[in-house]
Amino acid sequence: MGYIHQLPEWPSFHYQYTKISGLLERVNFLQGQLHGRMEGFSPDLRKQAIIHALTLETLASNAIEDSIFDYGEVESAIARCMKIRMPSMVASGGMAKGAAEALVSGMSHHDKKLTIENLCQWHTQLYPGISANKMGAWRDTGLEIRDTAKQRIRFEAPAPKKLAEEMKKWVLWMNQDTQESSVIKAAIAQFWLLTLHPFADGNGPVSRVVSLMLMARSENGLPRYYAPSVQMLKDKDVYFQILENSQKGNLNLTDWIEWYLGIIEKSILEVKSTQAFVISRQKLEDKMSALGLSGRQKRILQKLSTLEKPNFTCQEWSEIAGYSADTALREIRMLLNQRMLQKLPKGGRSTRYKIVFQ
Repeated sequence: MGYIHQLPEWPSFHYQYTKISGLLERVNFLQGQLHGRMEGFSPDLRKQAIIHALTLETLASNAIEDSIFDYGEVESAIARCMKIRMPSMVASGGMAKGAAEALVSGMSHHDKKLTIENLCQWHTQLYPGISANKMGAWRDTGLEIRDTAKQRIRFEAPAPKKLAEEMKKWVLWMNQDTQESSVIKAAIAQFWLLTLHPFADGNGPVSRVVSLMLMARSENGLPRYYAPSVQMLKDKDVYFQILENSQKGNLNLTDWIEWYLGIIEKSILEVKSTQAFVISRQKLEDKMSALGLSGRQKRILQKLSTLEKPNFTCQEWSEIAGYSADTALREIRMLLNQRMLQKLPKGGRSTRYKIVFQ
């Protein structure tokens, strides 16, 4: 089966602007509306919202590739990269730290020319300590992109001998002033890079760093409050299917761009939950400080506040704290008396508790 990168007219992408124009206008409107709305928050809350959004983006982008990181580690790494001091920060290292650094570096590059060295640097940050990821080193073997079960070939990337020339074309296009909006260019850039798959691994996260760089350009470098990769993770099956379908087409990227714009629209509309999270986190910090809780107690509560479940058991507290269930129960009872925690109605061995934020 032939792929688009084998066509004589490659890489002359095209799309039906009339089909995506309405969606593009909505995205542009929502971007402006969001930034206007966030101006109503205090500077501290805006900083927290940015860090939360970039943390979610880092976590989701890597989760798409089945790499799972700790929220606290990534959040702390993001804050350090942005030189923002948070009330409680944890040590960050390895791939979690590298993924955060690559994302922040890419976002801050929105007003600069892109080079091969930039791209390879972000890739190396994603995989620290792996000698194969040398600056400027493309993959040296053929590559088949398969489904998650590794049973079916979705598409084949170009041969290694073509990569140097193909990547030069991609970088040249990236640095050209084109007629496309930066949002559409972000969609095309991500698709094009995924098609080339220049690295042996990590092409997905790198392509999303690049697309976010262009999204930042579309907003003139204004703060990022939304996380497109969260929506991509939710639509993971659709993401891989439309990527596969577009590889076997005729260089018409209308469907891919329409899907990408839809992801951006959904992610902006989801920001209300981000705002609620940030406000609750600030209330938590204020209340913990007012009660004079210890640094250890604060770290446990902060960790619990980021879990998907809104409540927890004594055993879960014990596991996070790293001490016995008896000690955990004594601490929970103390926090119940201080109205920092609330016991939920169902009792017995399955007694659950929740944090009282105000």
